[in-house]
Amino acid sequence: MEMRYELYCRADPVFYDAPRAGEAAGPDFEAAGRPVPAGWTRTRQGDWVVCRPPAVSPPDQGWKIHVSARLDDAAEILDRTAAYCFGRRLTFKFLRSPAVLHLRDGKYADPAASGKFIAVYPGDERELEAVIGGLTEALDGLRGPDVLSDLRCGPAPVHVRFGAIAERQCPSPDGRPVPALRDPDGVLVPDVRAASFTPPPWVPLPGFLRPYAEEAERAAAVLPYVPEAVLHLTNGGGVHLARDPRTGEQVVLKEARAHAGLDALGADATARLERERAALERLAGLGVAPALRDDVTAGRRRVLVLERVAGEPLDRAFAARYPLGGARPGDLAAYVDWVTGICAAVEDAVTVIHENGLVHGGLTPGDVIVRPDGGVTLVDFERAAPVGEAADVEPPLGLRPGLSGLDADRHALACLRLALFLPLTELFALDAGKAAELADVIRRLFPVPEAFVRPAARVAGRGPRRKAPETTGWRQMRASMADAVLASATPGRDDRLFPGDPAQFARPGAGLGLAHGAAGVLYALHATGAEVRPEHERWLVERALRAGGDVPPGFFDGLHGVAHTLARLGHREDALEVVETVAARPWRDLGPGLYGGLSGIGLNQICLGALDDALETADLVAARPPRPGAPAGLMHGPSGAALLFLRLFEKTGDARWLDEAERAIRDDLRRCVRQADGSLQVNEGWRTSPYLGGGAVGIAWVLGDLLHYRPDPDLAAARARLDLAARAPFYLQPGLFAGRAGIIAYLCRDRAGGWGREDPEAARQLAALSWHAVGHEGHLAFPGERLLRLSMDLATGTAGVLLAAGAALHGEPAGLPFLGGAMPAHPLRRPSTTVA
Repeated sequence: MEMRYELYCRADPVFYDAPRAGEAAGPDFEAAGRPVPAGWTRTRQGDWVVCRPPAVSPPDQGWKIHVSARLDDAAEILDRTAAYCFGRRLTFKFLRSPAVLHLRDGKYADPAASGKFIAVYPGDERELEAVIGGLTEALDGLRGPDVLSDLRCGPAPVHVRFGAIAERQCPSPDGRPVPALRDPDGVLVPDVRAASFTPPPWVPLPGFLRPYAEEAERAAAVLPYVPEAVLHLTNGGGVHLARDPRTGEQVVLKEARAHAGLDALGADATARLERERAALERLAGLGVAPALRDDVTAGRRRVLVLERVAGEPLDRAFAARYPLGGARPGDLAAYVDWVTGICAAVEDAVTVIHENGLVHGGLTPGDVIVRPDGGVTLVDFERAAPVGEAADVEPPLGLRPGLSGLDADRHALACLRLALFLPLTELFALDAGKAAELADVIRRLFPVPEAFVRPAARVAGRGPRRKAPETTGWRQMRASMADAVLASATPGRDDRLFPGDPAQFARPGAGLGLAHGAAGVLYALHATGAEVRPEHERWLVERALRAGGDVPPGFFDGLHGVAHTLARLGHREDALEVVETVAARPWRDLGPGLYGGLSGIGLNQICLGALDDALETADLVAARPPRPGAPAGLMHGPSGAALLFLRLFEKTGDARWLDEAERAIRDDLRRCVRQADGSLQVNEGWRTSPYLGGGAVGIAWVLGDLLHYRPDPDLAAARARLDLAARAPFYLQPGLFAGRAGIIAYLCRDRAGGWGREDPEAARQLAALSWHAVGHEGHLAFPGERLLRLSMDLATGTAGVLLAAGAALHGEPAGLPFLGGAMPAHPLRRPSTTVA
């Protein structure tokens, strides 16, 4: 699981929300409200408080200093650092409150930002050297975590790195905007925030920093193990595969950084590692946990050296064996035998742990190693504690409130029994009643004894209920989903109108866009004939018109998508004004993708009646072939460009665009691999994807359009194999871009195109949406990605499910812009005005 989802679960039990809206709402540091010296300015920028002296401006890029702080030392560190900067007229900024600092240093926080409590901006290298010396002296004896991207300058929590200071962006290799530096040739390049100190190649290390770099190298060399692979990284440390050169044994290194990776109770990664060490020592020789080989302290890091248990994690073994993930189900009886055997072995191991006075405290399939002999070994004991002390350990996400100790382990074992048949047990935190419901589904799908799943459902099903209402027919379904969306609206907030994926907090204005913001929700409501409230339209119009330069210009992530929605809703003048703000910005440097790049902008230009501009944009796209490592598929890959080229062919009749579309589709097909069920799916490196946004069916959809104009037997055969990816009994998530809703939209593509045909598979996939359905305020709603919270957005949540159901059932079939049927036309023209 991406750790950001855990972070965004803390603020609200129902929806993903920004941490600052929940936990981080505590009091600010006293320094945030204290008067500043005469002539200085103090401003708020999100969670930061910025202090600037008169007539002093830091450079656009250069060396900057980061000061970290342990929570107990933070106020004193801030007071001393502020006094030093005020006295020397140095621009600086700091996190506004202890709660925000806790989140930034938290277990699931972004490692690239962790530890950065205060930033100080010297004017040049001479001042840099003086400030490092002054702050090191001022903060002597105080403590803070290491900043991973920086070089630590001695024992005080003072760090440096060379990076961007002014807000500038450039495209990353996959075309997404990222913070940028200007290289010696004047070209903007990504400002890489690596997990180690890595200055840009053209920036020499000043001589006064070399002793600190040599000290860091000596600290790294303390461990007498040769690293071989990274298994897992968190903000508190990491898990690495390594080899002991003295014995040749392969071992696992579990690292913890002091004062970093804080949990909700304030315990850092080293405290959790100490719990793990104590548990492994108690369980030594019992065959249920890896052996502890060594315990090493290296500077501010502590490392446990563990036996590498032969075998594979249960989550990986499950993915390889699961019989419902393809178009042709596997041997169900053999799979049931395997699951019952695995569960018996895991339950026996947990019993041994309990008999020795401990609870595991956080068991998931990833914590189970399936050995070659068929037995199991449990790993990850950082939540393990004596039975009587388990309530003092932070419970895992998804555990119902008040559950701890032996009951928590029993709940985890019950969830395991169900998850190995239907891996949807995260839903139990939203609606415990799903346990019994999914047990019934499991009994219909698998030849498993009721005595195996029914007791597990009773244990896992104790907790809050949010039962989804039963709906009959399209009108009831549409009304219920629309009511859930409207009930969730928060018009008093500026950052978002409808709750959705954490991506809506990733950058300013992300709560406006089509994928994760208000525009996408209003688009889905309008396209399916549901109610769109005038106050919600006004919310979008007002915020779109005052959107600043930080809001991306793209279609699914930014202003072009907002303008498209406003035009569909009848706000043509407002849409034109939004588009004109994009025209004045350097959008032509974007990547070629549909989601946030040039292909999406070009398609919208066609809709807005600016065909000449669309042709110019398409020329830019055609001149930018995919970069190595760039994503595949519809939203971020070449198929999005192919969609633009096809729509231009339809407008112009120029066969050049068919050539470009075919080239792009063939680029995407090279990223696909054949599966055991015969399907062709996108190879993402760590998994294969069937989905609409980045997987097989998105490519198949565009390829089908290409074949309509240019028949080709090889491409037709590839499309038939891609199409098989839409016929599996099980999909993990319900969403439109990466879940079952996108599969349904694809299956109904010909109906949306006006051909009057509907794939019979669509009915089965529509019925299976009920597996994910959860109630909200008595209405029908759906969880977002990772299934941990409800979402109302288009890409991941209820609005996307509504749109997909509308593609199948609405009288005028609904669909995503540009896919299926004639291009919608919303020409926006003023006299003598060019629309970009």
